[in-house]
Amino acid sequence: MRTLSGRFMALLAGGAVAWIVWAIVSSLLPPLGAAATMVALVLTIVGLHLLADHAEHRGWIYYRKRRGSWGAVGAAMAEVQAIYRPGQHYVRAVKERADMHREDDEDGDRPRP
Repeated sequence: MRTLSGRFMALLAGGAVAWIVWAIVSSLLPPLGAAATMVALVLTIVGLHLLADHAEHRGWIYYRKRRGSWGAVGAAMAEVQAIYRPGQHYVRAVKERADMHREDDEDGDRPRP
């Protein structure tokens, strides 16, 4: 069921993107029939799919076979929050500094004054 809903959402998002691209590009193209438009659309989608597969194989993006990690997303969101809530950024920095001092203490060093 999860794969079905994921494919449906991908199809829905892909249709929306195709509609936007068509709205932008249609005025630049000569008039085409419905069949030629559908063939061009299918060829474009297949081309984008092959390009994304190639990019995933090269390790540039995560597309179908591998999933990205949430660690990078969490780090990015922490930086965004640092912009909007500088107080939280300061508290996090103080906690990190305290953790470093605690690790130094556990190594046998004397406590810092």
